[in-house]
Amino acid sequence: MAVFKCKMCGGSLELSNIYNVVVCEYCGTNQTVPILDTEKRIQLHNRANIFRQKNEFDKASIIYENIVDEYPYDAEAYWGLVLCKFGIEYVDDPITAKKIPTCHRTLSNSIFDDIDYKNVLEKCDSLSKSIYLEEAKEIDRIQQEIINLSKKEEPYDIFISYKETDEIGNRTLDSVIAQEIYDELTNNGYKVFFSRITLESKLGTEYEPIIYAALNSSRVMLVVGTKHEYFDSVWVKNEWSRYITMMKSSKEKKYMIPCYKSISPYELPEELSAYQCQDFNKLGYMQDLIRGINKIFQGTKLLNIDSVNYMNNINKENGYANSRFLFL
Repeated sequence: MAVFKCKMCGGSLELSNIYNVVVCEYCGTNQTVPILDTEKRIQLHNRANIFRQKNEFDKASIIYENIVDEYPYDAEAYWGLVLCKFGIEYVDDPITAKKIPTCHRTLSNSIFDDIDYKNVLEKCDSLSKSIYLEEAKEIDRIQQEIINLSKKEEPYDIFISYKETDEIGNRTLDSVIAQEIYDELTNNGYKVFFSRITLESKLGTEYEPIIYAALNSSRVMLVVGTKHEYFDSVWVKNEWSRYITMMKSSKEKKYMIPCYKSISPYELPEELSAYQCQDFNKLGYMQDLIRGINKIFQGTKLLNIDSVNYMNNINKENGYANSRFLFL
């Protein structure tokens, strides 16, 4: 008998090497499990599941990839990749107390078209397949619901990603800097996603449609950080990694601007260091940032030269030095 952790609640399951479906005695979930024929395989699955349950989907994905490299017919490892790709977290249903999926990484493509999901169906047995199909239908329903809700949101110009609180729950310097940027950009007429304000009156269940809409529509993402670990924190990385994926598939050009303070640019995550960064240690960083953003939006936000000149004159008369209408 092998000891394996429930992928929903983390409770210990007692398994044999014969069955690929089991009911967890702790959360009551009927779920699929891998064939656990070696201690190494057990440890890899348990480790990946722990990361996934913490919503550290990128770390979990790396382990699932290692599993399928060594065990190419492990359907459950492919399913783990699917759960990470769509950011699936299992939470308690307040009505039934059962574990149900919620989505933190909405994608435009259907789960049924996903290559890892197709591998799941190809490599699993008939008993497991029925469970995978039911879970996939529910994930697809959630995805479509989020996408439909996101369509009701007005498009955003700029998305600010940052870490709101530190390890003991205090507000971070990153949050303060991000709000200064938010205020400046808003005063310049941009529609900006800044979670501290944008989501302040929303319930947790309403977050993902708004976040997805903002990520999808924003032409610019600013990732603000004062510590290396803040750039790599779970939800900040969730946002910027999703945005990078969208940048690659978007028909409209999108821009990533990492903004750092109190650290070296060499301390940025490798994925972010590839983009032109903004050094907030320098005097006048805000003016430089606004100037750069104005250049990005200049061709799409301004209607014609006459209206621009008119607005410039109005702004000069009123003393607005950093108006978005100014040509740079």
